Amino acid sequence: MRRFKVLVVDDDEELVSAVKELLERRKYEVITAFSGNEAIEKASAIHDINVALLDLVMPMMDGFTLLERIKGIHPEIDVIMITGHGTVPTAVEAIKRGATDFITKPFDKDVLLKKLEIITKAYELENRISELQEIVSEKYGFDQIISGSQVMKRVFEKASAAARTDASVFLIGETGTGKELLAKSIHLKSGRSSQPFTAVNCAAIPKELMESELFGYKKGSFTGAVRDHDGLFAAANRGTIFLDEIGEMPKDLQVKLLRVLQENRVRPIGHVTEIPVDTRVIAASNRPIEELKNTYLREDLFFRLAVVVIELPPLRERREDIPLLIEHFIKKLNQKYSRNIKGVSEGVLASIYRHDFPGNIRELENLLEGIIAVSPHDKETIIEKDLKAHPLWQEKKASEHMLLSLEKLEKFALEQALRESQGNKSKAAEILGISRDTLYRKLKQFGIE
Repeated sequence: MRRFKVLVVDDDEELVSAVKELLERRKYEVITAFSGNEAIEKASAIHDINVALLDLVMPMMDGFTLLERIKGIHPEIDVIMITGHGTVPTAVEAIKRGATDFITKPFDKDVLLKKLEIITKAYELENRISELQEIVSEKYGFDQIISGSQVMKRVFEKASAAARTDASVFLIGETGTGKELLAKSIHLKSGRSSQPFTAVNCAAIPKELMESELFGYKKGSFTGAVRDHDGLFAAANRGTIFLDEIGEMPKDLQVKLLRVLQENRVRPIGHVTEIPVDTRVIAASNRPIEELKNTYLREDLFFRLAVVVIELPPLRERREDIPLLIEHFIKKLNQKYSRNIKGVSEGVLASIYRHDFPGNIRELENLLEGIIAVSPHDKETIIEKDLKAHPLWQEKKASEHMLLSLEKLEKFALEQALRESQGNKSKAAEILGISRDTLYRKLKQFGIE
């Protein structure tokens, strides 16, 4: 972290000099000023001052006026007021006007250093939190969702547009298509990214407990309520709540959820007053839209949730992503199980490409993990024997549809090789292990420029 910058302002030159020497020994960078006007001039010229030590009583401009002027230039700056008049009302007034702390002179140098240390640690913690948020954002950002298909590109475009708003989002997709991952990405790309993301699986909460879990309860409101409980909506205040499998929510509770969405208020069980909440809702279901609207959800709730609807395609409709997903999962599982597997054989890739994967991406990952977890440490390639040995694997018979899929795979491999070789056809042919003539013939066959 860069050196902390401290602006010291006092008309007592001897005090300023002593404070400067003290702080510089502790590796602070010190800027000095002997009047309010000089302090304002330096604060205007230097844009990354962290802390200002301001004398309260100075000629021409008093410390309170200077405090307001400095805060006008640097709203986030921490200000410690210095005065020989250490009365409580003066301290309270300083805090009211935006000061962080207050110190009386003659002051103990250790007291000053301790106050500065507290502020420094707060800055470091804030910076660390920002770094971690950036890391999480990169991990769960749209760019980190493995895909090269056009259908997923359209999903990301819509999700990115939704992230820039506070509109409710409804994610529709089969189990294992990555609905929660996409919900996290929307949250982390939104203006609420620094606030909580709370995921709730409505199918996993017993129906009789769902209201108390979502909206909270007051101590003594029912048997077992031994303390106040805020509820998940309140826990996600100013952030995002992800309601997965919302179609499993009882209809009577849907009425209460609708009111929360309309009024931005929740009433915990046992409370007579409502509590304001500011929570963005992302809902999800693995059921078709018409089935949700007609059978599982109240129509008014459905339309309140479905301001933006994003449908995630199953893996069988984005087969061109399979090689990328395999590569990604092998890298991840190699690290987890300390293996050095380089990839899969052509036969395995063809078999996986023919499979419909009813469990989608999650099924593919579980399949690879089941193979890699029990593989020998010197194994480098997953072969068809490994695939067939997996207890849950069932090979499908080839059909016209599957042969068409294999053609898509071949086209995808050609496009990938051209991307990796940056358009160099000789290098692309070398990557694919085919001759230049074969490459040109294949490019012409698939209409690839």
